[in-house]
Formats: sequence, structure tokens, C-alpha cells
Amino acid sequence: MKRKNRQITIVAAIIFSVATVAAIGFGIFVFTVYKGISFESDERLFDSARDFGSTVFYANAAEDGDEYIPIAIDIGGEMRKVFYSLDDISPYLKEGIVAVEDKKFYDHGGIDLKRTLLATANYLFGRDRLFGASTITQQVIKNISGDNKISVKRKLQEIIRAIHIERNYSKEEILEVYLNVIPMSENIYGVGAASKAYFGKEPSELSAQEAATLIGITNAPTAYNPHINPEACIRKRNIVLSVMRDDGIITVEEYEKLTEMPLGVINKQDIDGRVDSWFIETVIDDVVSDMVAAEGMSPSAARMTLLSGGYSVYTTMKPSVQKTLEDYFENTSNFPREVESGLNYAMTATDSQTGYLVGIIGRVGKKQGNRLLNHATVPHVPGSTLKPIALYAPLIDEGKISWSTVFDDVPVSFYEQDGEYREYPKNSPAVYDGLITVKDALSNSKNTVAVRLAEIRTPKRIYNSLIKDFGFTTLVNNENGTTDIAVAPMALGQLTNGVSLRKMGEAYSVFVGEGEWKESCSYLYLTDYKGRVIIEKEQARKQIYKETTARIMNRLLMTVTSSGTASKISLKNKINTAGKTGTSGGNRDKSFIGYTPYYTAGIWCGYDDSRAIGSLAKSHIEIWDEVMLDLHKDVIAKGEAREFSTEGISYLPYCKDSGKIYTDTCRFDPRGDRRDYGYFTDADAPREMCDRHVMCRFDGVTKSIACEKCPEENIVNVALISVTDRSFPKEITVTDAEYVYRDIAGYTERPDDPSLPYFQYAIPDGVFVGKSKGKKQFNSNCSSHNK
Repeated sequence: MKRKNRQITIVAAIIFSVATVAAIGFGIFVFTVYKGISFESDERLFDSARDFGSTVFYANAAEDGDEYIPIAIDIGGEMRKVFYSLDDISPYLKEGIVAVEDKKFYDHGGIDLKRTLLATANYLFGRDRLFGASTITQQVIKNISGDNKISVKRKLQEIIRAIHIERNYSKEEILEVYLNVIPMSENIYGVGAASKAYFGKEPSELSAQEAATLIGITNAPTAYNPHINPEACIRKRNIVLSVMRDDGIITVEEYEKLTEMPLGVINKQDIDGRVDSWFIETVIDDVVSDMVAAEGMSPSAARMTLLSGGYSVYTTMKPSVQKTLEDYFENTSNFPREVESGLNYAMTATDSQTGYLVGIIGRVGKKQGNRLLNHATVPHVPGSTLKPIALYAPLIDEGKISWSTVFDDVPVSFYEQDGEYREYPKNSPAVYDGLITVKDALSNSKNTVAVRLAEIRTPKRIYNSLIKDFGFTTLVNNENGTTDIAVAPMALGQLTNGVSLRKMGEAYSVFVGEGEWKESCSYLYLTDYKGRVIIEKEQARKQIYKETTARIMNRLLMTVTSSGTASKISLKNKINTAGKTGTSGGNRDKSFIGYTPYYTAGIWCGYDDSRAIGSLAKSHIEIWDEVMLDLHKDVIAKGEAREFSTEGISYLPYCKDSGKIYTDTCRFDPRGDRRDYGYFTDADAPREMCDRHVMCRFDGVTKSIACEKCPEENIVNVALISVTDRSFPKEITVTDAEYVYRDIAGYTERPDDPSLPYFQYAIPDGVFVGKSKGKKQFNSNCSSHNK
């Protein structure tokens, strides 16, 4: 007996210990959850939900100083929400919603303990998992914050937050907010807006059966939508009516009569409200994203709160810039006729000094609705516009290349397909220029050089830097094998998903910003209806490159508009203009990111269905030029435009074929003077003499290297360029091939003039060394005099 009592004591002690540990653990858990709750945030959201005013968007109308003017009021477009006080809502609706959703609403302090315990037991023991325990107060918390995750922690937070709300607001205030924020399907919030949308009347005029219909919708807005699922809506309405009958809100006779009535809803109407500008929609998306991060709200709740909470949003828009973009894009005659068959354009503009977004357009034509596909903010394949930030700037910054570094513009590799060799990569246009400097490779967008640069930097490093330095979140590297960590995406910009035009324009802020990247913020701060600052936007900034690197890149990218792929731009004749063109594979996307000391602007062109673009009578570059000329008209008229700085860099000559110091030998190149000029720092300025040009005796009649028997009157001295590693499995057009010699077997000195080498050639069978303008490369000695 003693032994048995001892065992009982031990078991009891163990149970007590376990219970104590569990209680302590649960207490710590509750305390941790409590400390993590922002009650101030809940109060702000609650107050905003009660506000009767509209959210107003402002822009700074002054070039200097602060002079903010309203630019948008009653925004939100298709979102319908109208605030009604309790006095303006039908008693059937107020009493019915309490009877159905929370019978003890006026008695509890935020939670119904009995229902909560029952719901917990049901969930733990696998019975009715859909049995709910949320009070109206708890539902208010969910609706104003959008926090409806299914977890023990979230539920505990909700309970604590509900108790706090109950202690700070009256039952009438809580019920009023609940009735005005509850989702009612079709992007409708609150019973007042729902009353107008479904019955065409004010909420104070609702009958008992209409009130019961709306109460039923609140339980599952889509499932009981009277337009989409009328039969389910009627069944739910009748259940609500039975609860109203049992609670004495309606009589038995009324119940029997009302359950036989049709819904009586009006036809679905497209009440879209005002059409918001592309800029305002961009600001809304940005603010909603920041509210989600700052307040822990869901995107839908943040959007609803922002658009109906009486906020003031101070944007970065320049009204004159946005108007210029809108006026141009709304006039379809400014675009090629292909816009009639679906071709589209988008454009963004940021202030080059601040980095702030000042204008944005998502499509051609007058904006007809809200939340349309915005081609300025969705990802598109950037093509070669990626090259400056992925390849050239970082490699210049690291000292691995300079303005005059020379690469051979010939295919990097060959592969067999359908029984023949094909080269990779191909240039656009499909021409290979042979020896080429970094300056010319960038200005003419040479893919061969880009691939070689990617091999130097490596795709992995490029991928990581685009994410870390520029915040490109749309890059891909999946476990299923889909990845952007490869040469084609990282060297040629052929990204799997692409990157948005706005993001690309933002990335180019690093050049005009002296190496500092700046986030393209669309707003500065957000205040509530009491004037309290809710969010103060802190612009992200990061020094990525040295100032001298950015200044060299500015000058390099100016060559794109002066003599490269964007030479059609006329703005360059009036103000420093730099940029880079880009085209996706299959010619489905065309883009240009260009900038001046005043504005950085990107333009995109393509079809919604990703068709090939084809040739156009007017290029996207010309459209960019026309818009930017308008944006700069005042600056141009003054004649005192700022220029890109060249402080800390020098303008020096070099040989175009070696990238080294120009010598007298370079003057004897058959193509004429091979001297060019570029920008360098002290560290990367040319220091070695050109060793690419070699003097040769050339027979002008036989068009070949002179032999011993060539008549002296035929001989001229020329400087040819030495290339020792060119051999291809197929014939390739290389424009400098006519001026290249290839020494395979070595050479012997001429007895009469040892300073002039006499070359012997031995070209292996089946190896091509290029051709130019129908002429073979210098690949043999003169043979006509050796017969």
C-alpha cells in the first residue's frame, strides 16, 4: 500500500512538474507575443478606418523650395468604399449582424472565452475545424490589418489586440468600423457601398431581407455573391433570416414571407470611379508595399486602408514632366501605325540629381481604366542595356579593362548544327569588325566582346552583383535548372523573366550619380488625417563605383548616341546625352536607357503577346528623343546646360588596334591614321608603345607581301596588324581581315634590309582566317615572280 501511494505521489509530482513547465513556457510565449504587438499601429489603423475624408496625393509644383499642390483626390478607381455612421445604417443590418456574428458582442471584452475554448477543442480533436470563435472585435483587427494567417501565434496576437481595442474604443465605434470595412465581394468594402452596389439604395433604406442578404455575404464574399451565386446567396440569406427570427428581430410571419422573396438585387454595374494616372497607381503600389512592411498588413488591407483612410501622400512627381509624357503618349499619331495592331510603348523619367521618379507611362493611348498592365513596372528582357552595369562599369572599376582595351570581334566559339558550323555569339547586325576597343565594342553593342567580358567577370559574380547592388529581384536560379547564371543572360541581357524598365532606369542612376546608386522613390512621406507622419520614405543609396569610373562610363555611353547604335538622337547636339540600346532575342523587346545631367529616361517597345516587332517607320529611340527634347526645352533655351564632369580623368591618344601608345608605325596602316582619343585615370592610361602594327614591304600590284623578285617600283611600306589566334572552321566576314597578317611558320630577315622582316606563310588546310569585302586575308607571299 505504501509502495502504491509512493508511486501515485511520484506520478502526481511528474504531472505537476510538467504542468508547471508547460505553464511557464506558455507564459513566456504569451509575453513574447505581447511584446511583439504594435498597439499604436492598431490604433492608427482603427482611426484611419473611421475617417470620413479622402486620401489626397500631392506633388511639388515648385522647381526650388516646397510648394505642394494636390494632384489626385478620391483615388482608388474600382475600389468602392463609403463610410456611414451607425445612425445611417438600417437597424435590421446592425442588429442582424450582431445576432449572426457575435451574440455576446455587448457583453464581452473583446473575446468570447467559451466559444474560443470550444473552437480550440474542436480543432485539437479533429471535429468541426470550420467552427469559428472570432468576435466582431477580432474580425475588425483582421480586416484593418489583413492579418489572417492560420497559426497559434497569430490567433493569440488577435485576442490580445482585440482586448486592447475594447479598452480604448466604445462598442458603437467598434461596430461602426466593422460595418464599414468588411469585404463584400467585387472589390466592395463596407455595407454602405454594398447597399448601393447590390440594391441601389442607401443603407438606412434596407429592408429585413436585403439586410439579411448583405449579412450573408460577409460570411464568404465570393461564395455568396448575389450576382455570381444567387442560389447559394438565397440559401445563406434564409439562414440569416432564421437567426433574426429566433432573436426577435423579425416575426415568424415576416420570416415565412421573406424567405419566399427573390433576392431583388440590381444588375451588376461597372462603377469604376475616376481613372488614376500611371504615376498615382505607381505611388499606390509603392506605399502599399511599404505599409505591408511597416505595419505587418496584408497587401489588400493596406490598399483598402490607404485609399479610404484620409491620408496625405507627398509624391516625387514633377507635374510638368508627367504632363509632357501623358500628352505625348495619348496622341497615337506620335507612334508608328503598328500601335493599331497592338504594339505598345512605356516610358519612365527620373531626376538625374536626386534619383526620384518624376514621370511614368505604362502604355500608349489615353488611360481607360485602373490597374491595367503597366509595361514600365513589369519585367521585360533588357538585352544589351544590361551590359554597362553587368560588364563594362564593374570591370573598369576593378582595373581589368580600360577605354582602349582591345578585343578581337570574332566569334567566341562554333557548334555543329544540321551538318554545318554555326558561330556564337552573333552580332546585330551580323558583322565582325576584328580588333576593336572597349569604346567601340560598347558603342556598337558587340556581343562577341560582351561574352568575353562575361568570361572575365564570370556569370555568377555578375548575377550576385545585379541582386546585391541594384536590387534586381526578378532574376532566376531555380532548383529545376532554370537559371540566369549563364553567359547569354549575364552577357547579353537575355534574362529568363527580365527586369522592369523602372528598375533599369534606376540602375543607370549610378552613372550620372558619380558612382552612387539611388532608389527611384515615387513618394517622400505619408501622413494620416491628423497630420502625423506614418511613413517617411528613406531613399536607399549605395556607392557602387568610384567617381572616376562613373565619369568614364558617362563619356563611353555618350559615344553610343554620337556614333553608335543610338546615333539618331538629336538631343546630343544640344546637351550631354548618354545611354545604351537593347534588344531581346527574337526582336520581341526593344529598349533604350538614356540620360542627361537633368533627366534619366527609359523607353520600352513591344507587343503584349511577345510577337516579333519587325521594322518600324519610327524607332523607339526617335520617340525617346522627341520626349526628352520637350523635357529639356527650357534648359536648352537658356543655353547654359550642365555637362558631365571629367574631373580626375584625362583625355589621351592611343592606337585603335592595340589600345597602347600611338607610334609613327601606326601611321602606315593602309586604312589611314589609326589614332583615337579616350578618357583614362592615371592608373589605366596607356603606358606601352603599340606593338600591334608591324612594317611590311607590300606589292601594290599583286596585292600581297612582296617577294625578293618584286619590282621596286611596285613596293610600298605598310603597317599591317598582327593577329596570331584567328582560325575558324568556316569562312567568316571580318572587316579588318584585309589588313591582318598571320605568321605561322616564322620569318627571316631580308639580307638587304634586316629591319624589314620577310614573312613566310603556312596556312593549314581547312582553316579560314577571314575575308573582307570579297578579299582574302593576306595569307601568302607574292608568288607571281617565283615562276
